[in-house]
Amino acid sequence: MEYQPLTLAIADDHNLFRKGVLELLKAFDEITLVADASNGAELLEKIESNLPDVVMLDLEMPEMDGVATSRYLLSKYPDVRILVMSTYGDEALVESLLEEGVKGYLLKNSEPDELRQALQALRAGKGYFSSGIKIDSF
Repeated sequence: MEYQPLTLAIADDHNLFRKGVLELLKAFDEITLVADASNGAELLEKIESNLPDVVMLDLEMPEMDGVATSRYLLSKYPDVRILVMSTYGDEALVESLLEEGVKGYLLKNSEPDELRQALQALRAGKGYFSSGIKIDSF
């Protein structure tokens, strides 16, 4: 059986952060980037014909934020795995996203190795939440 890389799309309105993550992902041989966007609406347009395995979403973006984007994606493509990235570690927010079907939540101050761990967990069909976040239902 031939090894298939994990396909990934990212949406974050902070260009410096997004471009930094994209550079970091180049070092991860097991990842293939299919799209990057500055908001959810742009992302949806870019992935319509090439749905990735995992979508990384910033929570707060103009035009279409991470919550609205994840709701849309999960209603239309229930098998897509979503990893939310944020500076906010509010457990109530994380639990509500989990209930909606988001598979992971990564704090933006995480180390690069934690991003790789999160993506590997999502690839394996598991959830991933930054170690600083305590989730009752996880």
